[in-house]
This record gives sequence, structure tokens and C-alpha cells, in this order.
Amino acid sequence: MQSHRMCLKLLLAFALLLLQCVQGGEVSRKHRDANVTGRCIEKERQALLAFKRGLVDESDVLSSWGSEIQKQDCCRWIGVSCSNQTGHVLQLDLSYKVMDLSYKVMDKPYYSLEGKMISPKLIELQYLHHLDLHWINFNGSQFPNFIGSLSNLRYLDLSDTLLGGKFPSQVGNLTNLQHLDLSFNDFTNVENLDWLPLLSSLRYLDLSGTNLSNVFDWPEAINKLPELTNLTLWQCDLPSPILSPLSYINSSKSLASVDLYFNHLSTSIFLWLSNYNTSLVYLDLTYNFLADSIPDVLGNMSTLTHLDLSNNQLEGGDPHSFSRLCSLQALDLSSNILSGQLSKFVQILFSTCAQNSLEILDLSSNHLAGSLPDLTNLSSLEVLRLNNNKLSGGIPESIGGMSKLNTIAFHMNSLEGVISETHFSTLSKLQDLDLSSQNSSNSLVLDIHADWIPPFQLYSIKLGSCKMGLHFPKWLQTQKQIIDVDISDAGISDILPSWFWSLCRNMQSMNLTGNQIRGSFPDLTLEFSDASFNNLRLDLSSNKLEVQLLVYYLLTSQEIMFLEKFQIA
Repeated sequence: MQSHRMCLKLLLAFALLLLQCVQGGEVSRKHRDANVTGRCIEKERQALLAFKRGLVDESDVLSSWGSEIQKQDCCRWIGVSCSNQTGHVLQLDLSYKVMDLSYKVMDKPYYSLEGKMISPKLIELQYLHHLDLHWINFNGSQFPNFIGSLSNLRYLDLSDTLLGGKFPSQVGNLTNLQHLDLSFNDFTNVENLDWLPLLSSLRYLDLSGTNLSNVFDWPEAINKLPELTNLTLWQCDLPSPILSPLSYINSSKSLASVDLYFNHLSTSIFLWLSNYNTSLVYLDLTYNFLADSIPDVLGNMSTLTHLDLSNNQLEGGDPHSFSRLCSLQALDLSSNILSGQLSKFVQILFSTCAQNSLEILDLSSNHLAGSLPDLTNLSSLEVLRLNNNKLSGGIPESIGGMSKLNTIAFHMNSLEGVISETHFSTLSKLQDLDLSSQNSSNSLVLDIHADWIPPFQLYSIKLGSCKMGLHFPKWLQTQKQIIDVDISDAGISDILPSWFWSLCRNMQSMNLTGNQIRGSFPDLTLEFSDASFNNLRLDLSSNKLEVQLLVYYLLTSQEIMFLEKFQIA
């Protein structure tokens, strides 16, 4: 018994000693840093909680943020990252890129978080490198001055946050910034960009939606950013630059991507862009005031892979400069006033080096005429849009050998001739086909065998006013992914097949108007009570179908069918 007591005493003494060691260690650790809770700095945790209190979080996406014991370590909170060595908060990212929005927010309004202001308590996060509050709605509150004091920031994204007031030139104090995105807020007009050259480490700049109409020297400010690679200035009311010899001094040679969509730029912009002949990879000048012929200076931009000059007033049909763009993968010249023969245009465009690299070609909505040339030399082409031109003649069978095509858009031309299975022989990747016309005298005729099994699975097919023969196209039932079908005015005079309603089950739009389709509807009460039909827009008007009034009521009450000019029984 005595030995048992002795063992018990020794065990108790050991336990007390162990407890003292643990407490001593805890005291020692607290002595080293009285403000650490777990791995989190206490004042930084309180700053984050103050920030959360200023937000409306109906979807509870910040549920991991709290004062409860199990939530003490702010470094484990969603959107927060800390230094493993010091515990300081280095990153606060509450953008959709890191938030789990899959089930909490996608059924909510556009903004998952809202607030009246960005809490000034965030100034406590002096070690912050990365701040991203994209898509948090701050309801027009002014840009917080304290952000200009977060001197360690390298990444700042406050885009789409509905901040207002005077444009925050104090971001010029953030000399370590590499990424700046203040796009699509409600700032007042910017008078100058004098603060911008202070950000000498900047690589990415997006001020889209900011009114820069009074900043005529904006290119000079851009030129003074030696590390800049990505520039995005959508809808900034940018004026055409007034360039001087000084515009080229200290120009960045690293600029790779320039997106100046929807501004007031004229072709003089190409003089400035010529600074970057050896670095530009992506150039988008959509919706500007580019006029006259395509400038020769484009031919010197030998590194371009993506060029979008759509929705301007470019004219002519002799684009010699493009023949030198050997790396070009995407070219969009749609919605201009280009004219001349398409065959000559294509011959000049890709007579040499770009024919093996080009993946996207969009020449739609111009004034190009003539017949479709053989395009098989464009061996990498995936998207081909030539719609809304003045093209005539037939579609060459050789297109069936362009095996990488996923989109063909030839609609709204004056094409004629026969379309056979040969036209699709190797098009296994085809997803979107549009040969339709608003002209009922369209002379395209589909000569397809009744038992043909296509090599493709389409999402969309539009053959309006193409002559498809008397019988309903049986091959349509092989298309399991299709959501959009237009075979209106196609000369079909047949009974609607029984498999038609199964085809409609996952569709969004089906247009069969203007045919001679006969027969009566089956009982669709059960079929159309299925919610999967709710997005279907089905037009069977101007046919010879007989429709029960009960079915008519059911379908129109769901607003999914047009029944005008039916023979209603």
C-alpha cells in the first residue's frame, strides 16, 4: 500500500511539474508577443472584425470570421493569409476567385457582400501585400485615404466596388504596387495621371470605366511605367493622344497586352503603339473611331497573337500589312466597312506566315463580295465568321477538311448551291453552324441522306430559309447537346416525329415557323409540366398543326410557345 501511495505521489508531483512547465512556456510566449492569439496578431484580428462589422453578409460567406474560441486564429479565416514566421496578415482576398460561392451566393443578388465604407481599422494591417475586395458593394462611399499608407501593398484590386468621390491619386504613394485594378467604380473625372509614374514597379493596370476624357497626355504617363505588361482602359472616354517627341522617351518595352475597348481613339493611336512593336501580343481597339484604311504600321507588330479592330470604320480591301503578322492566332475585323473581293483579301491576309497559326477569323458585317475561297491552308482555324457580307456562289466542299473548326457563320449572304455530307466530313469539333438567311429565296439546298449520322455534336444550328427537303431532318435526333435550332422556312412538309419532344427537353430555342408541318399534338400536359421545359422558346407558327385548346392554354401560360396561325381544334 505504501509503495502504491509513493507511486501516486510521484505521479502527482510529475503532473504538477508538467503543468508548471506548460504555464511557464505559455507565459514566456506571451511575454515575447503579448498580442498573438494562436498564430494571429490580436490587433490585426480586431481590425478584421471591425471590417466585418461594417459589412452586410446575408449569405454568411464570412462565417469563419468570429470571436468564438474555435475562431480565434484569424489566419484560418476565409480570404485571410498570414506569414508563417510572424503571424502578420499578408493577404486579404474576398473576391469571387477565392470565396466559395458555389452554393451560398450564386442564388443571391450580384453582390454577396455590401458595406457603407471600408473600415479605417484596416490601417492596422501594415504588413499587407495583397488586398482584393472585388465585387463588394460599398454603395458610393469615398475611397479610403488610409489605403495610401499601406506601403507594403503589391496587389490592389478594388474593382466593381462602387466606390465614389474624387479619384484616389494617393495610390501613387504605394510605390511597391505591381498590380492595380480600380475599374468600374463611380469616381469623378480624372484631371491628370501625374501620380501614375510613381508606381515604377507596376505590371498590371486597369482603370476601366474611369473618365479620362481630360487627360490628353495619358500615353506619356503609361510610357513611364518601365515594368508594365498589361494595360486595360475600357470605356474611359480616352481622347486620341497628342504625341510629342517626348512621348517616346523612357518608353516601356515590356507592354504585352493593351485593351482600349470603347473609347474615342483615331488611327493616330497606332503611332503610339508603334513603341511596342516587339512586345505587343494582345491588342483590342474595338468600338473606337478608327477610320480610313488599315495602317501599315500594324505589319511591324511581329509578336501580335490577338488583334481586334472590330466595330470601327476601317475601309478598303488591301491589307498588305497583315501578311507580316506571323504569330497571329485571332483576327477580328468585324463591323467595319471593308470592301472588295473576299478571295483577294484572304490571299493577301495569309499569303505567307500566319496561315498555320490563325485560329479565329472574323470578317463579318463588312462589304466583302465574291465567292468563298478555298480556306484549307488555314489549317489551325477553329472559328470562321463571314456572315453579313455580300458573298455569293457556293460553299466549297473543301471546308469539310478543316477538322479543327468549331464555329461556322456564313449567314446573311447570298450563297447558293448544294450542301452535302462532304461539307461536314471531318468536322467532328463543330458546335455552332449558321447558314441562315432572312431572304426566303435563299438558294442553299441541303442534300443529306436520311440515315446520315453527323460526325459532330452541335450546340446551335441555324438553317433558316435553307431548303432541307420535304422530310423532317432525322439526323437532328443524334444531337444530344443541342440547345438552339432554327429550321424555319425550310420547305419541310412532314408529320412532326415522335422523338421531337424528347429533343426539346434540354433546349432553349426551337424555330420551325413557316413550314408545312402537319398532324396533331400528342397530350403534352405531362411532358410540359416538367420544369426542364421552362426555358424553352418554341415557335411552330405558320404550320398546319392541330392543337387542343387545353394544350394551347398550358403552353402559352408558360410563355414558351408561339401558336399564331395554327389550325386550333
